[in-house]
Amino acid sequence: MKAPRCRAKTRKGAPCQAPAMKNGRCRLHGGKSTGPKTPEGIERIRQAHLKHGRYTKDAIASRKEFNCLLRELRETIGKINELT
Repeated sequence: MKAPRCRAKTRKGAPCQAPAMKNGRCRLHGGKSTGPKTPEGIERIRQAHLKHGRYTKDAIASRKEFNCLLRELRETIGKINELT
């Protein structure tokens, strides 16, 4: 009995001919990749995925707070302009 083949496609669209591992992919197409297992490795991957931090919870909260203060400032300036 032959080993099951990798279910990935080559650049030309033909199926890969390499033997597959448990997940249905060969070692070249992600069969050996299991991802980080230790807490240190998971944290390292999490930090690597953070590009600029623009959409982190802290950044969003600080922008909301800044916009709220700016809105209040504009309202105050508008009231002052009405009085003069």
